[in-house]
Amino acid sequence: MILCFDIGNTDIDVGVFENDVHVMDFNIPYEKEQSCWTYLGGILKALKRHNIKPEDVEGSILCSVVSNTTYSVYEAMEIAFTHKPVMFENDELTGITIKTDNPQEVGLDIIAGCMTVKEKHSLPAIVIDMGTATTVTAMDKDGAILGVSILTGVMTNLRALHTSTGLPTDESLTPPGKVIGTNTPDSIASGIVYGSAYTMEGMVKAFEKEIGEKCHVYATGGISKVIMPLCDCDCAINDDLLLEGMYIYYKRARG
Repeated sequence: MILCFDIGNTDIDVGVFENDVHVMDFNIPYEKEQSCWTYLGGILKALKRHNIKPEDVEGSILCSVVSNTTYSVYEAMEIAFTHKPVMFENDELTGITIKTDNPQEVGLDIIAGCMTVKEKHSLPAIVIDMGTATTVTAMDKDGAILGVSILTGVMTNLRALHTSTGLPTDESLTPPGKVIGTNTPDSIASGIVYGSAYTMEGMVKAFEKEIGEKCHVYATGGISKVIMPLCDCDCAINDDLLLEGMYIYYKRARG
């Protein structure tokens, strides 16, 4: 059993792989900048809740975009398991060429998702990850990362609207029956849901114009299931792009 830990801005996603099969996911809520002992407690509780014994975990890998939390979680993993976890890094093991001005700026989560696309899917590609922020990444026909666009995430936009205006907001992200809202709740839902969808649609078209050819579009992140079907573009939705990329990296790191 191999566990893949992804530290995001709101929680830690854990993917469980057995015999090269992705069998389960679960989340560990956390707060930033805590001690390793605090994270250890959260990890052990989550494992118990999902009937996973630490001694049954043969290996693990950590990917993080939260620098002030990474080391403490890594220490907690070392204590919880009887092995040294692999750290996901922007290095030659990814197999991804990065053609940006500063390749080290590209987020590890972006690279992990692109690894899955290059390994299992079709190119050239546009990879959309909808989380706290929304990232749109261009990949050429050889699987190289050409560049990234970063937008405010859908839920981040919704909460900022509520904070700034005091207007009531519905976090269910239910698309209203029509784009032209005739009451405040529907108007907000239209702006957030359809506005996000049409933004993604426009970004895909703009990316394809700059790349110079039609691209395969892949989306990940829970919100993508709500937003991307509303776009006028063919899009394959895969919640597990990042975790599957981490598992690919783990296997390469372990030979």
